[in-house]
Amino acid sequence: MAKKREDIGVYFFEGFLEGGKTTYIQSLISDPKLPEDLRILILQTEEGMEELEPVPGRDIFVEQLEGWDDITPEHLAELEDRTECNTIMVELNGMWQELDFFKRMPENWYPFRKFVIADASTFVSYNINMRALAADKLKESTVVVFNRADPGVDRDALRKIVRAASRQVPIYFQATGGAEEYDDTPIELPYDLSAPIVEIQDRDYAEWERDISEEPEKYDGKVLRLRGFAVKSRDHRKGHFGFGRQVMTCCEADITFLGFPAVASAANTPVPGSWVELTAQVALTPTKKGPAVPELMVITCDKAEKPETTLATFY
Repeated sequence: MAKKREDIGVYFFEGFLEGGKTTYIQSLISDPKLPEDLRILILQTEEGMEELEPVPGRDIFVEQLEGWDDITPEHLAELEDRTECNTIMVELNGMWQELDFFKRMPENWYPFRKFVIADASTFVSYNINMRALAADKLKESTVVVFNRADPGVDRDALRKIVRAASRQVPIYFQATGGAEEYDDTPIELPYDLSAPIVEIQDRDYAEWERDISEEPEKYDGKVLRLRGFAVKSRDHRKGHFGFGRQVMTCCEADITFLGFPAVASAANTPVPGSWVELTAQVALTPTKKGPAVPELMVITCDKAEKPETTLATFY
């Protein structure tokens, strides 16, 4: 009977070509604080300008994987056996999606942490032109490091891209030749939550939807004014309907309707499919399974013009 393999966590380093992934890995494996008993297998899946340098006294094994033909559970398991590694680092090709690599890993390998390493001077452009790939890298990342974050780089634009994918992931900025600087900029909402009526502009719907979904308690009792369209509700009681908008997180493939239950008087109940502007008070409605759900208690409901841009985005 074959010996059962020990589970091994895999560290992923993701970003686009020439983004600084190799340099970042070099800094990690050269850190004197790194435990001495680590045997590290580093899998590189693209050829960049930098090469990893040996680290005296460290058991580090570097393997180049030229393409998907090299990446099979059998071949990866053979590399594990040959090196007797207990730690694995993968420098992922910038044009690949991580799920394709996950599917090819041996059963005892599991994604442990993901570092996104990016050139601050080019990442905004990559995000515009390759948004699906950029979003894939930022998804479920453990930490995001922007290097070459020199004067003139728009940190707000970079921060906005990352926060569209995650509100919690730590962000670090590195100026050329400088130390890492943790970004502790607080998340600022694009509307005034202390106003008597909180005005949610069309451009801010996606940000509002995510914020109220993550922290519904801070909206309890707030009066909002916003525009969206009505849909039929699963609750068939009179005056109950759904209200929301189509939201795109990164690309057309992930467009989905995101909205909330709403309750109105008979006179204020909109026709399903119609665009309306609501003034409504938020009430947290208890559920049998899980936390309370925000519900919009309609004060006024007016017909609204269909906006030129019906899709809500974070950009």
